[in-house]
Amino acid sequence: LPEISAVRSNESQKLTTNQEKKKKKKKKLLLSRNYSLYTHRVLKEVIPNQGLTYKTTEIMNSMINNILERIAEEAGNLLCYKRHLTLGHQDIQMAVYRLLPDELAKHAVAFGTRAVTTYNDSK
Repeated sequence: LPEISAVRSNESQKLTTNQEKKKKKKKKLLLSRNYSLYTHRVLKEVIPNQGLTYKTTEIMNSMINNILERIAEEAGNLLCYKRHLTLGHQDIQMAVYRLLPDELAKHAVAFGTRAVTTYNDSK
């Protein structure tokens, strides 16, 4: 009988690990954001007569999530390097400068700074 209970406990452990994996996978899926509405709005501002297919929207969304994740990871690495605990705007700017090409990084920082100032002014 002890052998049977040991087998059952191993099965229950497998179930709990499978359940934990499913929870982690579900949590990971929930963490990815959907920016399709915003990409559509930006496209309509730039090229009013053009549209996006569903597949193109998914690709753009994946690219945006990837870039945001890389920027956040790089900013976190900079915090560890500087031995700071709080993430500031300088850390985000430095991460953008390190990850994006020169001209694109300048534009991204300029637009980001402008967005933050308009947000702070509206408060």
